[in-house]
Formats: sequence, C-alpha cells, structure tokens
Amino acid sequence: VDQIYHLASPASPPNYMYNPIKTLKTNTIGTLNMLGLAKRVGARLLLASTSEVYGDPEVHPQNEDYWGHVNPIGPRACYDEGKRVAETMCYAYMKQEGVEVRVARIFNTFGPRMHMNDGRVVSNFILQALQGEALTVYGPGTQTRAFQYVSDLVNGLVALMNSNVSSPVNLGNPEEHTILEFAQLIKKLVGSESEIQFLSEAQDDPQKRKPDIRKAKLLLGWEPVVPLEEGLNKAIHYFRKELEYQANNQYIPKPKPARMKKGRTRHN
Repeated sequence: VDQIYHLASPASPPNYMYNPIKTLKTNTIGTLNMLGLAKRVGARLLLASTSEVYGDPEVHPQNEDYWGHVNPIGPRACYDEGKRVAETMCYAYMKQEGVEVRVARIFNTFGPRMHMNDGRVVSNFILQALQGEALTVYGPGTQTRAFQYVSDLVNGLVALMNSNVSSPVNLGNPEEHTILEFAQLIKKLVGSESEIQFLSEAQDDPQKRKPDIRKAKLLLGWEPVVPLEEGLNKAIHYFRKELEYQANNQYIPKPKPARMKKGRTRHN
C-alpha cells in the first residue's frame, strides 16, 4: 500500500446524530487503525477532515490557521470533535513516527450518486422539489453555505495526496449562498411549484460557511471549475432517474446462494 485515502465517517447530520458513539469510534479508533497501517507499510495517509472543525465560525471566510469555535458537548460534537481529534492523531503520528499525512478540510459537496435520504441540504431540497413537497428551511434561511461539485473535490483530494503539503488544506467552493437562495435556485431548476417552509432553527447550526482556498490555489494549483447550476442540473437528473426507477421497479430480495467451505455446503 502506497497511499491510503481515509474517507470513512457518517457525514450528514441526521446520520451522525443518530449514532454519535459509532461516529466517534469511526473517527478515533478508525483513524488510529489507518495510521497504524500507514506506519506499518510506509504509506502516505490522507484524512478526509471537514469544514466542521471550524464550528460556527467567528472568522469569515475560514482559512486553515483559524482554530474554530466548536461546542464540545452539542449535538454535532460527535462529528466536529471526532474530526478534530482525527487531525490531532495524524500530526501526532507524523511527529512521533514519521508517518506522511495529508489533511483535507472538505466543505459542502454534492453530485450524482448521493444517497437520496441522507438528510443533507442538497439532497433534501432536490427530493422535496421533485416530489412536490415543501422545501424545509431550518431557521430564517439566512445562514450561508458554499457548495462544490464532487468532481472538483476528487481532483482536489488527488492533487493534495500527490503534493508535498502536509498541513491542512481547505477544499471547497468560495461561492457563498444563503440557504434560502439555494432553495429558490433548486425550485427554479427543477421547475417545481413547491412552497418553502420555515422550521425551527437547528441547534449549533453554523451561521456562515465559506472557504478561503488561497492555499489550495497557491500550493496545489487547484480551484473548483464546475459552475453551481451545471452541477445541480446533473444531480437533479440523477435524482429524477432514481425516483422513476424506484416507482417502476419494486425491489424483490433474492435468496442468497449456499456458501462453500472446506468441501461442505453451508445452508441458511
């Protein structure tokens, strides 16, 4: 093994809040396992960290030198602090054991093949708009996010892995939109008549999120190239096809074949 991309972790708030212990274990024990493997085989490890290490930021836009503003006991802490300690582990292994590490702080990303019910804002809005349901906005919708298309992120991860940059690097799109603007844009692209419904604000929901990507531009020669609307149209096309497929094909589970072991058939 030459390179390890450590991407494991629930990433959508409903998923990681549903099982905070598993989220913490994945980001702590899982990261230790990967760092141990990297040490043993002499591999370089890339950690998929997150913009959530900045918490609800008091600095805008967020650059890699900002230490963050995180509630360590809030509902998002299992993910935020899990990723923060994963970064700490990477640099401890680099300092003490000489393991080569790369740390990508990933901002909101979307694209085809997202899980339809993962509870993140892009998939929520697209699904709701396609099904004629109300688009649910938490709080006033003035909180901002910056969305990058998946192919841009993949290019950034590969560039970072193959670079000589061992300190954390932001990977995201600096084009900032409010959640309300984003809901209206998806409504327009889908051609939906859905209403926008305002719900109570989520606890510890970051109010501003925008990456400073000067470091990635300077050291990796990387920046996002896919325009937001182009990426959204691809994601909407995928979701539309998935909904049609589900409507036309009811899933019928198939029996598992018997497994062979040591010359004997194992029956269920």
